[in-house]
Amino acid sequence: MYAIDKEKEGYFMIDVKKISADMTSQVIAWRRQIHANPELAFQEHKTAALVESVLEKAGVEVVRFPGSTAVLGILKGGKPGKTIALRADMDALPLDELADVDHKSQTPGVMHACGHDVHTAILMGTATLLAAHKDEMPGTVKFFFQPAEECPPGGAIGMIENGVMDGVDHAFGLHVGNDYPAGTIGVTYGYSSANSDRADIKIIGKGGHGAQPQDTVDAVVVASHVVVALQTIVSRNIGALDSAVITVGTIHAGTVNNIIAETAGMKLTVRSLKPEVREKLRERIEGIVKGVTQAMNATYELEYSYGYPSLPNTEPVVDFVKEIAEQLLGSENVKVKNIPSMGGEDFAYFAEKAPSAFFRLGSRPKEETVYPGHNPRFTVDEACIETGLTMMVGIALNSK
Repeated sequence: MYAIDKEKEGYFMIDVKKISADMTSQVIAWRRQIHANPELAFQEHKTAALVESVLEKAGVEVVRFPGSTAVLGILKGGKPGKTIALRADMDALPLDELADVDHKSQTPGVMHACGHDVHTAILMGTATLLAAHKDEMPGTVKFFFQPAEECPPGGAIGMIENGVMDGVDHAFGLHVGNDYPAGTIGVTYGYSSANSDRADIKIIGKGGHGAQPQDTVDAVVVASHVVVALQTIVSRNIGALDSAVITVGTIHAGTVNNIIAETAGMKLTVRSLKPEVREKLRERIEGIVKGVTQAMNATYELEYSYGYPSLPNTEPVVDFVKEIAEQLLGSENVKVKNIPSMGGEDFAYFAEKAPSAFFRLGSRPKEETVYPGHNPRFTVDEACIETGLTMMVGIALNSK
């Protein structure tokens, strides 16, 4: 798939590690600016304006889309080669930041708690460096600055509908991960993330006085049986070697202690990897809800929503990323993780259009207590930025 020319010193015509190191302080400054001014999904106007300004200054062609905060950068290299896409997501989360950092969020109720500020800044730096060395760059690079990864249906679909994947041979993306230290990356063969679906269930009974349950259909009791029965799906209907998760995240019912609730609502997240397992989960959830409510003289309403699809990494593309990382970072800093995340990621839509690789960028801070993504105290070790920059530039310069 890729031909890395090992006859050349260090594989590369330019010193990727040096130019990335020289660029890192500027990229950190961009990251801190974005972090201090976070924006929610589909509202990334200031972030997009900063991206557009940096790309135009670097000499990268910029394309904007009506009604969208997405930014597409296009850079044609001086040598023949493939067309690749490099992607970064830009949106923040609805959290009040509690991390004690100088660049703390200045927007109440909004925080970059998943590292998208890091992703965006790294891709800005990558575009800047590649533009400065475009004569040595093969093929064409498309830079995807994507809105709304955190908010299904997400921003990737809209970009694809606007034609960004036209002519793309391969796509690459990264995501910070506090499971690895800065200076390392993690690659995954096979599925990288899961189908991420949801079910909203409403149990409809017959309300009444708490002292006269015989005249009612208690929605709370029916819902309780549904919750317990749902737990048998993964253990009894899904193969032991297949991955699946059904979590009942919320249950809401009733008003006061002496009234039997007429309705009960619950919200589920449903995760899987394989398409056939995804369909089996939906089928069994509805079957259980239907059977339990019928047996207990209740009725139901079920709204089932498909979210992001699972993300299958393409083996030869992962091999390529791994080889680039071993050359630039050292083999000891390349971790192979064959256990997929059960989280959702809309980079999967790009991966449906072209062979792709999505890898983890080690970012674990040096503090004793490490907080996960989506936590209000989430931080990263900014040393990961140089690593991410090195990887993205290295990938682009070798995509022949």
